[in-house]
Amino acid sequence: MNLDYRLFELINQFAGQSHTLDQTVMLFSKFGPILFGLVFVWLWFSKSGNPVDNRKIVLYALTITVIALGINKAIELMYFRPRPFVTYAVNLLSDKANSDPSFPSNHSAGAFAITCALFWYRRRIGSALLIMAFFMALSRIYIGVHYPSDVTAGALIALIVTIVIMSQRRFLDPIYQNIILAFGKSNDTTIKRNL
Repeated sequence: MNLDYRLFELINQFAGQSHTLDQTVMLFSKFGPILFGLVFVWLWFSKSGNPVDNRKIVLYALTITVIALGINKAIELMYFRPRPFVTYAVNLLSDKANSDPSFPSNHSAGAFAITCALFWYRRRIGSALLIMAFFMALSRIYIGVHYPSDVTAGALIALIVTIVIMSQRRFLDPIYQNIILAFGKSNDTTIKRNL
């Protein structure tokens, strides 16, 4: 047995021991991405801080997430790794257990892509989301659908994409400013004043 499976087993062994913990982790694993999305809906419409900067963060997060998930999909097409429950007897808690590729984790890539974009600009709230992203990755192992290397790869892909995208801010900022205006906020004096 390799180290990846041993680490998986170390975490997954706790599944099935506590009904309350299992339900909590399953709900977070399933609905956690919605929570991440709600943070950015709030940020888009938030009046605190500079609204243009808030909306740019949302657009950066969206860009990074789409590219990271696209890279994940390309990897899945080239390399198929079965999920842990296909290969081993595991404590499987997922009610939607399917046999699509295990590597890399889309949940982890998406969570960390959103988190990295926010952390780049807003360290305090970004740190809170970073903790949530870590628990999102951990939850995928706990419920038996990913190996540790799957969620680690998803997080690394998100981090690399973030670094690349943020290095292109001088090109992307004007595009995002135009998108913000075109989104129907052109008559918003607060937005116009901050552009």
